[in-house]
Amino acid sequence: MIFITQLKAQSSEKEITTEFLRIFETEPMKAMDYAFSTNTWMERNIDGIESLKTKFKDILPLIGDYYGYEVITEKSVGNNLKLISFMLKYDRQPVRFTFVLYKPNDKWQVQNLNWDVDIDDELEESAKLNHN
Repeated sequence: MIFITQLKAQSSEKEITTEFLRIFETEPMKAMDYAFSTNTWMERNIDGIESLKTKFKDILPLIGDYYGYEVITEKSVGNNLKLISFMLKYDRQPVRFTFVLYKPNDKWQVQNLNWDVDIDDELEESAKLNHN
């Protein structure tokens, strides 16, 4: 049954991110596990995945309650490589999650997943660039 759900979740890139965000609401670490489970090659990067999860777990007590998300941007290279970035809204500050999704054959998979808290710095830089 789990196998069937996982296959269904991989039929489109949107379904992967939707499922990730659904799980994330109550269990952020399980959401990251789900994302990486879409790509069997990620088994080779267990240390990197655990580091990403541990760092996020460490900031959770510092950023407060979670209030949902907004899409920041979506970019594509051809039909089989896509970047989708989300702003996750927390009490103290927003956190950006960026997915790189890849479809090598017939299923989408998470190629890379990162998070950061530098979104406000980039907004300020963007304002400076547009001021000219």
